[in-house]
Amino acid sequence: MKLKNLQLHGFKSFIEKTAINFPAGISAIVGPNGCGKSNIVDALRWVMGEQSVKQLRGKSMEDVIFAGSDGQPPLGMAEVSLTLRNDNGTAPEELKDFSEIMITRRLFRSGESEYFLNKQACRLKDIHNLFLGSGMGSKTYAVIQQGNIGAITDAGPDERRLFIEEAAGITRYKARKNEAIRKIESTHHNLARLSDILAEIKRQMGGLKRQARKAEIYKKYQARIRELDILITLYYYDFTNREIEETDLLLTDLKDKDIAYATKLKRLDAALEKIKLQRWQKNQDIAGLKNQKHETERKADRFEADLAHARKDADRLADEIQNSESSRCNLEQKHQTILSEISAYEQEKSNFEEEQGQAKSSLDRDGLSAKALKDRLSDLQQKLDLHKATLMDLTAEEVRYRNVCQNATQNKEGLKRRLNRLGEEKVAAQKNLKKSQLQKDHTQKSFETAQHQINLIKEQIAIQETLLKEKNKALAEKVKRVQTLEFEHNKIRSQYTALKKMEDNYEWYKDGVRTIMKALDASASRSEDPVKPPSDETPAGILNIMANVIEPQPSYETAVEAALGESLQYILVKDQPSGLGAIEYLQSSHAGRSGFIPVDCVRSTNGPHPDEIHAAKRLLNHVTIADGYETLAEPLLGNILVTDTLEEALNIWNKSKAAQTIVTKKGEIISPQGFLIGGGNGT
Repeated sequence: MKLKNLQLHGFKSFIEKTAINFPAGISAIVGPNGCGKSNIVDALRWVMGEQSVKQLRGKSMEDVIFAGSDGQPPLGMAEVSLTLRNDNGTAPEELKDFSEIMITRRLFRSGESEYFLNKQACRLKDIHNLFLGSGMGSKTYAVIQQGNIGAITDAGPDERRLFIEEAAGITRYKARKNEAIRKIESTHHNLARLSDILAEIKRQMGGLKRQARKAEIYKKYQARIRELDILITLYYYDFTNREIEETDLLLTDLKDKDIAYATKLKRLDAALEKIKLQRWQKNQDIAGLKNQKHETERKADRFEADLAHARKDADRLADEIQNSESSRCNLEQKHQTILSEISAYEQEKSNFEEEQGQAKSSLDRDGLSAKALKDRLSDLQQKLDLHKATLMDLTAEEVRYRNVCQNATQNKEGLKRRLNRLGEEKVAAQKNLKKSQLQKDHTQKSFETAQHQINLIKEQIAIQETLLKEKNKALAEKVKRVQTLEFEHNKIRSQYTALKKMEDNYEWYKDGVRTIMKALDASASRSEDPVKPPSDETPAGILNIMANVIEPQPSYETAVEAALGESLQYILVKDQPSGLGAIEYLQSSHAGRSGFIPVDCVRSTNGPHPDEIHAAKRLLNHVTIADGYETLAEPLLGNILVTDTLEEALNIWNKSKAAQTIVTKKGEIISPQGFLIGGGNGT
């Protein structure tokens, strides 16, 4: 592969997109110091996958992005694309068909990096694989920086071998070989770990077998515990169902009562709202009546004030009239006096005129008398003019007083009419006041009645609210109880489901019993399903499990388990061939072991039976045998007695010395030889 083209954009000093072509032959890039020649070499190393920042002459990988200059802002991305000619077939197999190969590397300032091979996203490993064996690459001798020639010439044998292998083109295969060797070594390590795990598992097998035997014993006891738990669960389930039904009935009743109380409360609220409306209307009426009363009182006060003012005006006018009358009388007297004076003055004038005539005749005789008379005449004339002016003033005052008297008379008549009208209005106001007082008393009584009814309704509402709170509290308690019961019911149901599932899977039994019973169930399901053909591998003649055909009475389960022991897990088969076939089936399938009881071979025992004294204590009297399996009960439980306590069992054995087994309800067994099994010391 040979260089053809190099494109740089934003890499170090190349802010603009720059393309450098490499024609055939020798290409050289020359220029002054600082023009970016070394940056082109760094770009070649970088695009071929160089990860060392030191080799790129920087402090961090972000330094390869243009950092900005005067008038040029920094860029956010650096990109270098290298185009190679694929003309010598050194490219990998997947790229041999391409005549040109383009490698692109981008770096963002956020730290994200991208690699492209022929404009397709790829891994850095793909780029390294491209240059393996071609003599090119970031770690080979194809790119030599300043000062590194001496490092190559002074290289040791291992480094020279690396250069030679690269020149020979075997580094790609050597890298693949090393990778395959690493995978093989990893596989060897995994196999060694598996061997250690297998050895550890084999070492733990013995302990696990012992634990399995203990677990079988534990399962036997757990089986009985589960059966008891199931019975208890069923009992509590029925009891809980009854309680849930009773609670549902009670809850329904409480809901009906709640609805009834809510309806009654709504009716009371409606009645209360109606009463509030009536009360508001009464208050409005009372407010209107109060306004009318205040208006009437204001009118009455105004009428009384007007009446008092009119009375004062009447008294004042009466006084003015009286004064006017007295003034008129005085004026009339003065007028008469003036008239008399005028007549006197006229008479005196006539006398003066006569005297004037006499004086004229004697004028010549007495000039001084004439002069005196003239002065007297002028004085009298002045007096006459003065009396005339006074008369005119008195006449004008008389006219004014007459007008005042006439106006006072008219005002007096208007005041009389006004007083009459005020009296009528006062009487009407008094009537309205009495009527308003009656309405006020009636409204007050209605208001008191409504207030009393409101108080009664409030008391009833408070009582109903108290009852409602109590009912709500009781309802909440019942709901909480129902939720608790539902939770317990779901819990019991889940336990029952789990126990039922374990029962269906025969978890309580040994592996051999479980295998045979599951095969029997599968065969039964195939026989019911016409699509599935029956299997010939299922053992024939399997009837049931011993534990399923014997049902002990309550409190006798432990005694039956102690008496029968492991035989409870025995499988009942039809005959001996059926048992042998089941054993062969277990051996062929490696499914474990199991005990078998051929039903047709079971016969009644002729051994000793309990006497009549202890016949009531026979364990056989306290178990129920499934139909068709009654013949199994006598041989298994016929000669076993059951007692409540160990002391009672010891007394029976000491008295009778009977060749029979005695078992207590707690599972303690006294053998016919007198040995205590399952608890206590041997006797």
